[in-house]
Amino acid sequence: MTVQHIHARVEGRGLRPETVAERLNLPVADVSEALANYHRNPEEMREIETHRKAVADESETLEKPD
Repeated sequence: MTVQHIHARVEGRGLRPETVAERLNLPVADVSEALANYHRNPEEMREIETHRKAVADESETLEKPD
């Protein structure tokens, strides 16, 4: 489970932290800490997202075996 995954559910989908915690079987404190970490480290979060997108784009251009 990543910080971005939790952020996407709470702030992207508008779910309550308690709902996300329950669905992911996590303590609410962990969800709150993940959100705090996301907002404390915006540059790191952008770098991670840029890297993930680059990997995804690269995998789309690889030749698939016959």
